[in-house]
Amino acid sequence: MDIFDCILIITLILMVLIILYIYKALNHICCYIDKILHGNLNQRIRLQTHISFISRLVVKINALAEKLQKVDVKNKLNEESHKKMISNISHDLRTPLTSILGYMELLMSDSKLQPFEKEKYMKIICDKGNYLYSTLEEFFQLSKIDSNDFKLDINKINICETARKNIISFFNELRSLNIEPELNFQEENIYMNSDEKSLNRIFSNLIGNSLKYAEKATKIGIDINYNENMIFISVWDNGIGIPEDEIDYIFDRLYTVEKSRNSNTKSSGIGLSIVKKLVKSLNGRIDLSSIPLKKTEFKITFKTK
Repeated sequence: MDIFDCILIITLILMVLIILYIYKALNHICCYIDKILHGNLNQRIRLQTHISFISRLVVKINALAEKLQKVDVKNKLNEESHKKMISNISHDLRTPLTSILGYMELLMSDSKLQPFEKEKYMKIICDKGNYLYSTLEEFFQLSKIDSNDFKLDINKINICETARKNIISFFNELRSLNIEPELNFQEENIYMNSDEKSLNRIFSNLIGNSLKYAEKATKIGIDINYNENMIFISVWDNGIGIPEDEIDYIFDRLYTVEKSRNSNTKSSGIGLSIVKKLVKSLNGRIDLSSIPLKKTEFKITFKTK
């Protein structure tokens, strides 16, 4: 046995140990999520790890449980709706976790896997982990808004620059889907007094929503216009659209996306609920219109006076 073989064996042993450690940690998290499913929000995950992905998950899940407790206390009169929300949260967390655990079991149990297969499965695990983290972040943001545990930082904002930055942040996704971004501003720079963090979340969620359901879409655009009293923002795409009888429900946090635009697409379904709540907190209004394969448009109106 030469030194290369020794290094290879040691590497494989270390990989198995790391996978086993992550597997046990995620199993522990899964058990905690089961407790959330049964309405037990009092406990917190006690797990110390040097793996940043797991550490971030633990922090977010604990923060989410704390926020849900506040919402639970404040909304006893709406108990049925709250139970549905908890059930949706548990389902949306369990699904990617189950997938991660399945691929980890495959990596640990099948010694005949080729290096390229292992790399493929590890990439899937990473993608599922990132999806899980973003889902947790959305639930966390929604629970903060519901419990009024956030403050607006009102400043003079260049709304056009904010829109440009957000569309640029999706450049890779737009390019991979062959979707052309289109920006139409009445002027190059339009200013309004608002909360920049909330505006970024609004743009990001609306653009991200269009990309999630970008089937047959070739363009995604942002239009910004104004008059002396109002600012008008439109985020639109020319994709598959939304059926007319479902438009009234699209901002409902309990109305999941797989019911609406694409039954093959899985999503937590709360990104648009966050958008509506943030627009309302900024004293604005959001409306939706959709003509399939022509234009699906989210129209936001803010008063400037």
